[in-house]
Amino acid sequence: MKHLHPVTALLAATVLLAGCALTPSVPPRAVYDLGPPPSQSTSAGPIAWRLADVTAAPAIAGEGIAYRLAFQQAQRLEVYRDSTWAAPPAALLTQRLREQTAASAPCTSRAPGLITVHLDAFEQVFSSPTQSEVVLRVQATHWPADGSAATQQAWRLTRPAPTPDATGAVRGLGDAVDAWVPQWVVWAKGVGCR
Repeated sequence: MKHLHPVTALLAATVLLAGCALTPSVPPRAVYDLGPPPSQSTSAGPIAWRLADVTAAPAIAGEGIAYRLAFQQAQRLEVYRDSTWAAPPAALLTQRLREQTAASAPCTSRAPGLITVHLDAFEQVFSSPTQSEVVLRVQATHWPADGSAATQQAWRLTRPAPTPDATGAVRGLGDAVDAWVPQWVVWAKGVGCR
């Protein structure tokens, strides 16, 4: 068996290390949440319901930040490769709703019902490579404890995304959530304490 000359071995090692140094580095993964709640928290007032964990459509049940290229293939939902949510969007929404109602006093006039919230859309939609908006679509149901008919409400909010990337999606969706939560609180108070 032939041994490499020390100079040849050193040269081979140098070339190998130089190749590693020239390989592009992988950017660090960016992890996002909805940010702090708005400074002017909306109090729900007295409440007469329990809030179940928010559920989500299967396509947005993971931690990926979803986007859709409507100008190219509107039926295809993608996720950003190097950016994710800190938790699934349904969990982030559950946390935000509970933050908004944590200080509310319960109604004493009736047994608490149950409110369920389902997240249908939580995505960035591109109309062109440089123009996009975020879409938040949610539906909620109040199930009274006495077994009477349930009450449902649906919301669809859109906001321009500040930038055509994951950061813009996160900022836009955070703004949409902060605009929607007070509307949800008003509705929940209306169905829970009447």
